[in-house]
Amino acid sequence: MRTGAEIRSLPLVTRLIHFAVGLVIFLTMVGFFMSGYTPPGVAGEVLRHNRLHQIDASPLFYTEVENMHQLEAGVQRMRGLEQP
Repeated sequence: MRTGAEIRSLPLVTRLIHFAVGLVIFLTMVGFFMSGYTPPGVAGEVLRHNRLHQIDASPLFYTEVENMHQLEAGVQRMRGLEQP
């Protein structure tokens, strides 16, 4: 791994090439995951199961709960943090 000083000492063209290669790799990965491809075997079994049963298992699940305000108020009451 190179230090910041070592990287800054490289020619600008070399740094731009490294940046471009990293950007291409990143965009390729984003495109691959957005395509909906699921890995074969056990690695993709959960994804295929969720699609088959129309389960939305996004990481935003807890922000999409319709009655989250009521649930948070209940937690605050249990903790004794209820607002007057």
